[in-house]
Order: sequence, then C-alpha cells, then structure tokens
Amino acid sequence: MPEQSSPALPLAPPGDSQELYASEEGKPSGALITGPGGEIEIPSEGRAMIAVFRNGVAIVARGSRWSPETKAVLDRAFRANLEIGRIVEEDSDKILALYGNCEDYAAQRVESRIERQEYLRRLIAQAAAFKASDIHIQVRPSYCEIRIRVHGRLRRMASRSRDEGSAIINAAFAVAADQGSQSGVHYFMKGALTRGSGLLPAGVDLLRLQYTPASGHLGALVMRIKYAAGAYEADIVNLGYLPSQIADFASMRRRTSGLYLLAGKVSSGKTTTLQRVLNAMIREKSGEISVYSIEEPVELDISGAVHVAIAQRPGQSQSEAFVDAVKSALRSDPNVVVLGELRDRNLARNAIELAMTGHALWSTLHAGSAFGILDRLADLGIEPWKLAEPSIVRGLAYQRLVGIMCHSCKISFTEAVRRGLLSTALADDVSAIAGKLKRELFVRGAGCNSCDHGLTGRSVAAETILPDPRFLELYAAGDRPGMRRRWLAPKEDGGIGGLPVLHHAMIKVALGECDINEIEEEIDLVGNYRRDFPDHAERLAVDAEAYAEGEGL
Repeated sequence: MPEQSSPALPLAPPGDSQELYASEEGKPSGALITGPGGEIEIPSEGRAMIAVFRNGVAIVARGSRWSPETKAVLDRAFRANLEIGRIVEEDSDKILALYGNCEDYAAQRVESRIERQEYLRRLIAQAAAFKASDIHIQVRPSYCEIRIRVHGRLRRMASRSRDEGSAIINAAFAVAADQGSQSGVHYFMKGALTRGSGLLPAGVDLLRLQYTPASGHLGALVMRIKYAAGAYEADIVNLGYLPSQIADFASMRRRTSGLYLLAGKVSSGKTTTLQRVLNAMIREKSGEISVYSIEEPVELDISGAVHVAIAQRPGQSQSEAFVDAVKSALRSDPNVVVLGELRDRNLARNAIELAMTGHALWSTLHAGSAFGILDRLADLGIEPWKLAEPSIVRGLAYQRLVGIMCHSCKISFTEAVRRGLLSTALADDVSAIAGKLKRELFVRGAGCNSCDHGLTGRSVAAETILPDPRFLELYAAGDRPGMRRRWLAPKEDGGIGGLPVLHHAMIKVALGECDINEIEEEIDLVGNYRRDFPDHAERLAVDAEAYAEGEGL
C-alpha cells in the first residue's frame, strides 16, 4: 500500500492571513504544534519556513509551499491525524515572530543569533588576516561552502551545514546597514557591515554585502572587504602603472573641469586609484579647491572632501536620492564632484550636465576597455554630440588586477612545460615575442613560506586615453578603426601613443612578474595580441627593457 501524503490544499487569498489564523487578541488561535515540545516539533533552523497550529492552519514562507521541507512537515501533520484546513503564505520574519511568542524559543533565537554573529566576526577577522578581497558563503543542497578570494583566487575556508549557512547569512543582514526595500531569502538583497556592526576587525572599514537567491531556497552571499586606507595616500606609482599612464593621470588632475572616468570589472582596484588620484589633486592644489564626494556607503577616503549624505525620502528611489545629492552638491560651490559609480541613466545624465557647466566630475563604471567607456555612456542614454565635445570627455582609464608571482617559488617555462603546467606552443610563442629564453620566463609556483599559493600580491594592468578633438570626431562619426589607429599611433607620428592593457600585461610577463596563464585568463590570448596589436608585440622586448630600467613608456 503506498504511503499516504498530505493533500494538495490551495493557498489562502493574499491579505487574508490575519483573519485566518489570528484570534481577537491578535494571537494565533490554537496551540503551535511545531514549536518547542510540540507534537511535530521541528528544528529551530526550519522554523522560518513553516508554523502549524492545532486548529488546522499552516503558515508557510512565501514561495515555499511546494518545497521538500514544507511538504515533509505537512506530511508529518497528516500522519498525526491533524487535518490541515488552511495554508497561508507569510514573510519568514513574521513566521519567526509566531515562535517568538514562546519565551524559551525567543531566548534560543537571541542566543543563536549571538553565536552566528560571533562566528561571522571570527570569519571576517580570519579573511582579513589573509588580506582577502571577498568572502563567499554559498548554501548548497546538502552543505554550505565558505571561501575567500586572495590575490584574485578563491580559497576554501570552511564547510558548515546547510541550515547553519543560512543562519550565518541571516545574522549578517540582521546588523547590516544600507539595505534595500526587499528582504528575505527569495529576493536579491544588498547591505553593508560598518564599524557600528561590531563585527569588523581593526584595519577593516566596511563590508559590502550582496545576496543572490538560488533555486531550491538556496542562496549565496558575497561580502566585499574594504580595508582602512590612509586619508592622505596619494601615490599611484607603486600600484603598477606605466610612466606614461602616471603622466596621463597627472594631466587629468591638473584640470577642474570635464569628465574623468575609471572603468574595470568588480574588484579591479578602481576605488583605490580614484582615491589616490583625488588626494594627489587636493595636495597639488594646496587644498584650495572644493571637493564633494557622493556615495553610499562611503568608501573613498579623500582628505578634505565633503562626503555628501544620501537622504532617501519615503517613496523615493535610491537613484533619485543620488540625483538630489548631485544637485545639492552643485549648489554648494564645488570645483570637483566625485560619484562612487555611474550606475544608471539618471546619474549619467546629471554627470554630463555637471561637466557641461564647467565642473570636474570623477567617477567609475563597469566597461570592458577604455574605448568601451564611451559606448557604456551611450548605452546610458548620453547623446553622441555630448560625447564628442572635447571640453566634456577629458580622461578615460581602464584597469585590471593581475597576480604578482613569488620570486622564491615561481617556475621557469622550461619546467612548466615539463610538468604540464604550460603548453609548448604558448611557451614558444611568448618566448619569441619577449625575446627571452624559456628558462628566463616564469609561471606561478605552488607556494612557499614567502607567499600565498605562489602569489605575493596584485598589480595593475591598465590603459589610459586623453581624448583629443580628432579622436572624438572619429567616435561621433562611428569610425572605430580610425579611433583605434589614432590612439595606438606613436606621438611622433601624430597619434595619441596609446598602450593597450594587453601590452602592459605582456610587459609584466616578459619581466617575470606575472603568469602568462593568468594574463590569457583575465585579459586576452597571446594570439589576439599578435593579431590586434602587431606593432606593440614586435616592440615588447624593447619596451620591457625600457620599463625595467626606468626609461620611456
């Protein structure tokens, strides 16, 4: 005889939940049989999903009616001869509040939350000790995996139970600031752990949280770590830029009008570069300029800047609140306005208008190249004629971060080929381009006492553009090949003398600083380098030697 299971009951209509399970006093009618000591008591970790009462009412978390966990509890009630007459959907926190009416359980919840936050505090401290850039907490069907990203690579830290992983995520958001309007495991959520959370170790200023729901009521939380930085740090030389790129940034910060944008993927060092460039600008101008910084939460440590608060009024979107802040800053006699990120059309349009009124606007955005910044602005609705105006678009930069190999344990191309860590064809190709023997070129080693998995840090690989009128005319005309030729052509031939990010990265490979495997993975293939930048590939050996000797470039 097949096993009986609970009947498929319809959900109650939205908005009827209080009438269905609350008495006149506003408390649940009937005993809570899934609570502590109940007839079908469930673990504390599962109580955010379902509550069942003796009067036949079951309250389930929104969207979880047909989940295996909910069905298992309803099946137990059915086998216990409890007739479930109504099923109501509610938010998880409201279901937990029902259990909270039991004093013992309320105390248990407080104790559990404290334990989870203490674990979170230790986890953040451990990640910070490794100088990790991110912490990943991923809840999987049977367990929770915790990893950290160090020097751009994920490292496994710990494994916890599935329910414990969910509880740790909830503990993080319980004390997070800057949260969006939606909350719960079924929604995308964001937030920030600030110093006020009590979870951050010395040297860490902020953790940005991003939660992504997954199917099966699973989810993943990524916490990006922002370390404390000196408010007066103004040097970009030690970040790994080429001399010509450092000169381009110096040219950008001499002006107090126009638009200056830094692009790159997430965790590419844009914020660090922006912060140091602006600190250098204020120092070079002896503090005689007014700088307003607009971001939420505050990540840029800019000495002497006014950090404008984002005041979001009821019914107002965050984008509208940012626009209000920009307009307020514009009325405050600024020379320079800094936006943490151009994230939507409203902000992009206001940024362009601000630059058109004679102010300087510095910001970041996500784009795949320095050229791509103009395309991204066009995607955000900025008219081509505005982007072709030389007084508006004055500085573009794109960057990536690549690992710096440990000099104590790096492996020569010759040995890497022998071990199967590098293909013979790639080793021969790079050796020919760099003008070096394979024993003089290296890939990352397995790690030693001097490093972390073969890496000692990360360095910038970048490209910068100071657009001239002809370059912008070619953009307005849609002549991308012409733009490319003008940017890459040497200055002595009338061009801009641009150096593509791939050439910068290949210089680091030729000097034995970076692993060609990572460059192909993170930036582009060596075959494309030969095809797209033949002139640069031909002069790689000369440029690498000049850079090593502190000359040229």
